[in-house]
Amino acid sequence: MSQYALSLTLPPVFSVDNFIVSSCNHEAWEWIHTWPTWPAHALILYGPQGSGKTHLGHIWAQHAAAQVIAASALTGDEPGGGHILVEDIEQVTNQTHLLHLFNYTRENGSYMLMTANTAPHSLPFTLPDLTSRLLSLPTAQIAQADDAVLAGAMRKQFNDRQMKIDDGVIDYILPRMERSLSRIKELVENLDSNALAERKNITVPFVKRMLEKLYLQYLL
Repeated sequence: MSQYALSLTLPPVFSVDNFIVSSCNHEAWEWIHTWPTWPAHALILYGPQGSGKTHLGHIWAQHAAAQVIAASALTGDEPGGGHILVEDIEQVTNQTHLLHLFNYTRENGSYMLMTANTAPHSLPFTLPDLTSRLLSLPTAQIAQADDAVLAGAMRKQFNDRQMKIDDGVIDYILPRMERSLSRIKELVENLDSNALAERKNITVPFVKRMLEKLYLQYLL
C-alpha cells in the first residue's frame, strides 16, 4: 500500500497534554519521570525518527528547566551550570565537545539527557573516552509510534481545532500515511485548511482525494 509522504512544515508543539502514552513509549515515559533519581547524571533516550523522542525530551527539559541544544551546534563553549538536553548526538561534528560537556555536567552536579536514533553501541563514535562513558549510561528506548499513539495524536489535533471527526476517517488515514508523529500535525493542518477552502466536511472520500493530491505533489 502506498505511503503518502507529506512535505509540509509547521512548528511542533511539545507539551505533556499532547504526548500519548502507549506500549511503544511507556518505558521511556517512566524513565523521564523518575528524574532526578536516575542512577547516573545522564540518560540516553533513543528511538527511530518520528517516534516522539524529541517531544519526550522537551517534556523533560521543561520540567528540569534545562537548556536545549542540538548536538550539531555544540561548540565546546556552552554556558556552564544547569541541566541540558542534547538532541541527536549522532550528528555531533566534534566528539570532543560532547565529551567535555558530559564531563562538565557530571563534575558540576547537573543532569544531561541525550537523544539518539540508535542504541549507544551503534553510535558512530570513534573517541574511546566518549564511547566508554556513553556505554556506561542507563538508556530509555522509545519504539516507532503505534496505532494507538498515532490515532490519539490525530484526534487531539482535530479536537484542538474543534473538529468532530468520525473514527472511520482516522482508521482510513493511519495505514496510508507516513508512520511518524511529526507528520500528524502537518496532515491535520492541511486537511483543515483544504476543507475550509472548499467548504467540505472531512470525510473518507475527501481525505482520499487530498492524500492523492498530496502524493502527486510529492512526486513532482
